[in-house]
Amino acid sequence: MKNPNFSLKSLRVKHQYTQQYVAKILEIAETTYNRKENGVTDFTVAEAEKLARLFKVSPMDIFFNN
Repeated sequence: MKNPNFSLKSLRVKHQYTQQYVAKILEIAETTYNRKENGVTDFTVAEAEKLARLFKVSPMDIFFNN
């Protein structure tokens, strides 16, 4: 198992978004999102880009600044 993405979780909590809400934005199941946020599986490039737009940050800020 990989490390959880603490940057992503921090952004999500800061914006008061639930995992269910972010999963809906990404058009994936909530359980799938949970596995990705917790480092079990990887996000796709398209998902990373959607997350960056949602949080108004660069993908680098989310995925490379843990």
